[in-house]
Amino acid sequence: MRLRGCTVLCTIISCLLVLSCGSPDERKMNFYNKGKELYEKGDFVKARLELKNSLQIDPKFAPAYHILGMIELKEKNWQKAFGALNKAVELDPELLDAQVAIGNLLLGAKEIEKAQEKADYVLSKTPEDERALILRASCLIAMEKIQEAEEILHALILKNPKNAEPYLLLAAYRIKQKDMVAAADVIRRLLAHDEKNQKARLMLADILEKNNDLQNALTEYKTIIQQDPENNDLKLLLAMFYARTKRIDEGEKILKDIISSRPEDERFRIALARFYLEEGKDELLKEILNQAIKEFPEKYAVYQMLAEYFDAKNDMAGAVGVLDSFMEKVRTGPDYLRAKLFKAAILAKEKKYDEVLALAEEVLQENPKDVRAHQLKGDMLATKQDYAGAISEYRTVLNEEPQNNLAAMNLGRAHLLNNEPLLAEDTFKNLIERNPDAIRARMALADIYRGKGNFDQANEQLEKVLEKIPDNKKVLEAISEIAIAQGKKDKVKEYSDRLLRLDPNSWVALFHKGLLALSEGNTNEAATLFEDALLKNPDYTPALARLVNMKVKGNDLDGAIKRCRQQIDKSTENSSYYVMLAKLFLSKKDVELGRKNLELALSKNPNNEEALLTLARLALISRSNVEAINELKMLREKNPENIGLALLMAQLYEAGGEPKKAKPLYEEVLSRRSDSPVAANNLAFYYAEYEPTEDNLKKAEELIKPFLKKYEGNVSLVDTRAWIYYRQGEYEKARDLLLSVKAKGKDMAVFNYHLGIAYLKLGDHKQARDYLEVATNSKEVFPGKLEAEKALKSL
Repeated sequence: MRLRGCTVLCTIISCLLVLSCGSPDERKMNFYNKGKELYEKGDFVKARLELKNSLQIDPKFAPAYHILGMIELKEKNWQKAFGALNKAVELDPELLDAQVAIGNLLLGAKEIEKAQEKADYVLSKTPEDERALILRASCLIAMEKIQEAEEILHALILKNPKNAEPYLLLAAYRIKQKDMVAAADVIRRLLAHDEKNQKARLMLADILEKNNDLQNALTEYKTIIQQDPENNDLKLLLAMFYARTKRIDEGEKILKDIISSRPEDERFRIALARFYLEEGKDELLKEILNQAIKEFPEKYAVYQMLAEYFDAKNDMAGAVGVLDSFMEKVRTGPDYLRAKLFKAAILAKEKKYDEVLALAEEVLQENPKDVRAHQLKGDMLATKQDYAGAISEYRTVLNEEPQNNLAAMNLGRAHLLNNEPLLAEDTFKNLIERNPDAIRARMALADIYRGKGNFDQANEQLEKVLEKIPDNKKVLEAISEIAIAQGKKDKVKEYSDRLLRLDPNSWVALFHKGLLALSEGNTNEAATLFEDALLKNPDYTPALARLVNMKVKGNDLDGAIKRCRQQIDKSTENSSYYVMLAKLFLSKKDVELGRKNLELALSKNPNNEEALLTLARLALISRSNVEAINELKMLREKNPENIGLALLMAQLYEAGGEPKKAKPLYEEVLSRRSDSPVAANNLAFYYAEYEPTEDNLKKAEELIKPFLKKYEGNVSLVDTRAWIYYRQGEYEKARDLLLSVKAKGKDMAVFNYHLGIAYLKLGDHKQARDYLEVATNSKEVFPGKLEAEKALKSL
């Protein structure tokens, strides 16, 4: 017995040795053929492993990339499919099936011209290739070249009446044209040749239902089930049809019968729950899902449906509880991560941003390439005003999914908020090039152009939106506003009238007509139109601002105050109205009433920026430095998120000779708004003036570097950079940089001090004396004044 066992073992080892000794090409082809066979059987997981083994032997084996791409297509991993297929055709352009598959992906991404190039390439090699002809016809339809497309499709049908694709494409176009009769006729012609084509029969049922021919639609559903009686998914479609046509009992019976025959498949429990959801039978929905959770404790889809139900009902605690119960049972794997991300999305609605970020980070620790986690993390960072961090996350998403329009849109917005308008502009342009129907991107790009004063380019984008949505009120309002800025009175009238035809209550249109009347000197008509706008919307601040401004210009300050108070009586919660009234009182030198109304504004909206800053400036004017700081402290306690107050307070500390107290405030501002030139400049100067260590001077350089280019020639920024050079011992650079803005800085005491002391270090005593005298003779208090006086005495 032992000898026989040894013989068997030797035989196995010999076989393995024979296999391992095959040539690399033989082993490559063995893996490839096995992978291809598994792909054709639908075993994609094992197929992928075999194909990757093949590519380990030969990384340039194009057919393996081709089949890998087809697997990703089957699993709807579009980006991975595109990558694998593209690699295949790079290595072997003659893989024509792969070329067509890439073309279809490009068509799906609305890159029509590139898709057509793929079709034309294949047809240049094989003019009769049916798949390439179908792709070309699809591109022609997308370009509205219908006659050319139909010629191709009819020729394909004539050549091969059983090929379903040209029929289905033709029918889809007829549906798009809302010609249901013609669409049904096309499908019936296909079914005459291929009566068991499920896709065609389902399309016919859908067409008949849309045409309200419910009896014949039902006949088609029953026919397809008779042709494939074991297919429960088809029965599920019939149940949904019954639900849509209010035959509730019949639909419910089908679903219950499927569950009875397939109790092990949770999908049908979920389908019944969705059925109950559509019918508003909440208790039955919860009952079936809770029972399913008991029977399928590790099936995420059941928990997900119940959590979605609670989420839709705004029962956040219920939704989170369901997800937590799943994560207690299943502590790893893709479904665990999906549950964690769903929980994060729910918490985001409750503005629990730190918890959301923590959950996203946990998901990324387990799966660093999780696109949804990166997207969510980007959203949270943007919400917390960490725009640089958000940009990084959105770019990661787009590296994985270049066609992700939402990530591209969010990236553009983050660039804007990070004061990077050129990058934002490029992002929106790229998105529009990829997807011409990206309405929000066009509107965002129009806003950028408006901000730059490029009104014609803004109009071009807005008109493109109107081509798709002719009655878009926001776009009509924007075009009207641009016309006002351009002084195109006819266009203002045209678009404001168009708005009023769409919506007779449009207060924006009335306001624009009022501005038009005002520009023509018709003040009474303008006032009437502004009043009409306020009747439509009592909270429309621009209309009241114009009315008040008209009275102020007419030297009727009391009338302006009276009109403002009248509107406050109608809109007691509008904080902007209280600010407006406060400013009117301050114009009358009535500081107490001004202060009182600013405080009222903040009681209505604690984050009203204008109220906060006006109150802070009022403190600076009317109080001592210490009193002003104390008042700002109280304002900051009530409004800790307002960085404008922090900046004012830091500057007050500096003015009062307490720069060390200013430093942490500048750091706080920059931690939340890295684009603040004032905070960056003042903190950089602090390092150079008070803590000029080697490391701190490097920090100061980095702080100020981006702003020197952005605000080229700004004296304060140049002076700070020169002072950093001085502290680093680079006196010539300091002097030359200061001389480059001498005309702008000649009246600034600190500028003259820095230039004088630089000349002193370079041994030019005459120039040093001249500038130091200007600095010390100034009544201005500046950092280094004592040093300037000592230096002057030494000369």
